[in-house]
Amino acid sequence: MKKVLLLSLGLVMGFSAFAQNRVAKESNSQKATVVKKAVGNDIYTGSVMENSSRSNQSVVVNRYTNFEEAEAMATFFDLQSNGQVSNRMYQKSNGDVAVALTLSREQNLTAGDRGTGYNFIKGGDFSNIGDMPEVREEANATGADMRTGWPTIAPYGAEGEILVNHAEGLNYWIREKAGEGQWDGPYSIPNPTGLEYPFSLSWPRVTTSGPNNDIIHVVCAAQYQVSADVLVSAQFYCRSTDGQNWEVGYSPLAETDEHIDIYSADDYAIASNGDVVAICYSTVFYGHVLVFKSTDNGQNWERIVVWENPFYGDWETDENTITGGEEDDPAQTPVHNTIAVGPDGVVHVAFSVADYAHRELGTSFYYYYGRTADGIAYWNDTRDALTNLKLWAPDPENEGYVLHSMDSVNFCGWLPFYSNIADMNNEAIYKNDDYIYQFYGSCSGFPALSVDPAGNLALAYSTIDTERDLNNEAYCRSTVLSYKAANEEGWHVAVEHVMEDFMHMVDESMFVNAAPSVTRVGEFWFSYTTDGVQGLAWGSGASQSNPEDNICYVFKISSEFIPVSVDEVIPMDAVYNVYPNPATDYIFVSSAMDTEATVTFTNLAGQTVKVVNANLTTGENGVSINDLNSGVYFCTVSANGYNHTSKVVVK
Repeated sequence: MKKVLLLSLGLVMGFSAFAQNRVAKESNSQKATVVKKAVGNDIYTGSVMENSSRSNQSVVVNRYTNFEEAEAMATFFDLQSNGQVSNRMYQKSNGDVAVALTLSREQNLTAGDRGTGYNFIKGGDFSNIGDMPEVREEANATGADMRTGWPTIAPYGAEGEILVNHAEGLNYWIREKAGEGQWDGPYSIPNPTGLEYPFSLSWPRVTTSGPNNDIIHVVCAAQYQVSADVLVSAQFYCRSTDGQNWEVGYSPLAETDEHIDIYSADDYAIASNGDVVAICYSTVFYGHVLVFKSTDNGQNWERIVVWENPFYGDWETDENTITGGEEDDPAQTPVHNTIAVGPDGVVHVAFSVADYAHRELGTSFYYYYGRTADGIAYWNDTRDALTNLKLWAPDPENEGYVLHSMDSVNFCGWLPFYSNIADMNNEAIYKNDDYIYQFYGSCSGFPALSVDPAGNLALAYSTIDTERDLNNEAYCRSTVLSYKAANEEGWHVAVEHVMEDFMHMVDESMFVNAAPSVTRVGEFWFSYTTDGVQGLAWGSGASQSNPEDNICYVFKISSEFIPVSVDEVIPMDAVYNVYPNPATDYIFVSSAMDTEATVTFTNLAGQTVKVVNANLTTGENGVSINDLNSGVYFCTVSANGYNHTSKVVVK
């Protein structure tokens, strides 16, 4: 496959050149008043325009032996998220793939038909992709008159699936056979009661866990307008073990009082694998990047700091939040995040990074755009917290600076489309007022992670493409991919260019999504939306006067960077959980089959301290640990060709 040009890790530039494009000058930074993310007001009015006609049959493009792509849906509603987009794709163990988005086929700024767009690829075979939908899923079920948004989907039960969206609260539909028949619903996830404010839940993300995908987890947000100038934002978590009754309350953020007015709409993603469930929170400026991990299907949560915000505080009263200036290096802030859980229970996170400066107490800030304000960071829960998000670092040997600190271990994505940094024109970056489009300055955004049964990773994201511009005025955005093999520490960054085909010559891509866990080793599934006009028609600062037809593409891709044949038979992972954590006298290994296993404990220094040969039976299996000293260990269960590693705290 043709590869895009890579930004050399050794690329260096002198400080004077760096300062001209990055230091806080009014021509190179944007000043604004802080809005704590989206209020979620997506109601607009406008004149009705005639719908464009589209074929109802997708055309599959097969450019290479390891790449297939097809149009899945078309929508005039282009604001697919107030931040990153997640939990709108899944792949089942039988290979079935489903994808959803917010659909409207009305070409106006009212979108009275707004609802769930859905398509299904049976067995993961593009010859079995459904027709492009012309009406929302709600029209095919009871509740057809509901105007909904922000759909999210997951497998549910032995063969079924669940759809969740918002419309004056959260609603959900269930069907017993994925991709077939009528949805059963709508049912309501109850709004929380007994709180200070009457919150109505919105902006959901759903995943399911357990050996039969029968435990439902929904993360969401809510906002309440207390007065004209006071808006309260809160984070919530909902759980159901039977598809009927719900536990609804504040998210695990409440344990440290971080659930109010820090994170807002779409600042989160959730993923699961077996009994492990993980939630990632990130927000511009105000908060840490946090992961909450549960190894018992959401009953208990461990708080993990991925990146600690060094300027955490109240911008209007706390001088410690003041950063940067005309001569000082700006601070870094996370923007979009993505999360996936591997078959070994390891949590993987990626998040885009941007630069900003908060120079004085108050709500104003400066953000930076351009080649030096770009990067997507990577972390997993076998590592310590990230302590340095610097997008550039001194290179004393060459008396200059280097992007991303020459680091493909802690960074998994960045701008790939030029070989010489001087070739990129910062003024050709689209800089209109669309707040989502801009990512607050980060050139690369909307990361989407996927993990395969062997623990290999793929990351797709949207980035500025300097080889293509729309109307010869500004660079447009393309979708590219990075890979990390399970046995490698570093990433192969931006080695696949998804949109290099002529059919995408005038396409601009955004809102990248992934099936967070896939069925076949080395084969990954993603989606993204495109149109031919830069900017958005919906959302804060929208710059398009009329909505354009946005096409959702679905593609599958396998990589030569994953050293496994995708045609081999994949063995079943016997182990799907090791618990409790912390543990005292015993750990329990949950197995999906009867099998021989080796359980190995290593300490943080990498020394093997205990080995147990065990005959696992289907279900729970106890392993004594009463001879281990208190401390942190890595427990690796080797069974049926898989290694399942968990971090275990022994008390």
